[in-house]
Amino acid sequence: MGDRKRTEYDVEISASATADELVFHEAPEVVSRPWGEPNQEGTAGSDRSGLPRPVMTGVVYEDIRADYRLASRIRPPGERSEDDAEEG
Repeated sequence: MGDRKRTEYDVEISASATADELVFHEAPEVVSRPWGEPNQEGTAGSDRSGLPRPVMTGVVYEDIRADYRLASRIRPPGERSEDDAEEG
């Protein structure tokens, strides 16, 4: 465990969705973030096609695809984060 590379995560979750047509009846409010105790670090993000940012209600979007990934890890005690390393 001590020889783990900095880019490896303890947990990774990914999902993909596709649709021929999609209509939003309400504007979505989406917030996602990796979280953990103690000394957690991670990333979250999505790639999508066929959907603008932000989406509009009542519009028919066609041929959409959304890919999402969330990854997180707990830093071992004493290991500096990438932010700490950049500061000095």
